[in-house]
Amino acid sequence: MNICFPVKTTQELRSEIYGHFASTPLFLVVDTLTKKCSTIANCSPDKPFAGCNPFSALRGQQLDGIVVDAIGDDAVRAMNLCGFTVYQAVSTSVTENLESLENGALSEVLVMQSHLEGRCSSGESGHACNHHSH
Repeated sequence: MNICFPVKTTQELRSEIYGHFASTPLFLVVDTLTKKCSTIANCSPDKPFAGCNPFSALRGQQLDGIVVDAIGDDAVRAMNLCGFTVYQAVSTSVTENLESLENGALSEVLVMQSHLEGRCSSGESGHACNHHSH
């Protein structure tokens, strides 16, 4: 299986999941059989000021699932339209989440369960990432 994780930087299996799916700099794709890792840029290197677009970055990729910390309803819908199942991470560790997925311990993120727009973590106190929503 090919499982995708939003990450800020890649340290392969030692990577940590980035808390804001839509604006993640990179996607780490892990082949669960071989543990081989590859990355997909979320923001175009040719147009760095154009913003990030996970739909464009991941469309057409052969992914069996995406594991996220936080994601908005529109992004869940877009990923589901691409044929991807979105799973709720249990920690920020890529390795821990791979183990949990292989053990059937990750739950699918459904549109009604995804985070409200502008909320970047599962914490109840509001914003936990470095960007600001208006």
